[in-house]
Amino acid sequence: MFNEEIYTVEEVAKHLRVPVGAVEKEISSGRLHATQVGEYLRIRESDLNAFKNGPINPSHSVRVPTQPSASVVLDGAPNFSHTWPDKKIEHFSCVREGVVTDAGASYHVKIGFTTRDSAGKRRRRSLVLINRYPSVEFVSADANGAGLMASIIRDRTGKQLPVGAVVPPEYEELPVGGYRDIVIGPSAPNGLAVICDPLDVETMARHGLIRYRYREERNRSRKRALVKRQ
Repeated sequence: MFNEEIYTVEEVAKHLRVPVGAVEKEISSGRLHATQVGEYLRIRESDLNAFKNGPINPSHSVRVPTQPSASVVLDGAPNFSHTWPDKKIEHFSCVREGVVTDAGASYHVKIGFTTRDSAGKRRRRSLVLINRYPSVEFVSADANGAGLMASIIRDRTGKQLPVGAVVPPEYEELPVGGYRDIVIGPSAPNGLAVICDPLDVETMARHGLIRYRYREERNRSRKRALVKRQ
């Protein structure tokens, strides 16, 4: 299958002297090409060399935010249960929780993990609650949750963005890719997604905050329209 040196993500991270999560973000963004071998990602020597010699290298891979980023510090918290609108109760573990200040406002953020059937198989999922509202969910390739996780991106109107679309400016500093690159199976959405390591709760929180603010904007717009009609 390969006729050159092949590296694991961990080996590339050690070679570049960066965290594993940083390498995974470069893969998710498309700047570093990797090949999926079963449940694992492998990087060819030629692709690694192309990445190192390209216009964007590991020391300059972080894009400048278009707006001040939230300072995300989440601590361990007790397991919790969430009741969905259909009255189904779901239990979450490996919980992280804290108060995040962003754009002059403070938000209560809680993230928990569970497993649930999705796109034809059992998969690990994370739920991001912003001010107790279920803002976004991330889904992994399988129930083990050892690989990357993905969460669909929607614009300000709540419309899902297709692969190839221009992402809203709020997402320019987050790792983005195709949802089906991670979640493969029947009924899996074919759209753009935020993609991150299951330990990267900061990226999950940022995605959740963006979606929550979009929801607040829509609610304010509806209220203004209602006032005008009265």
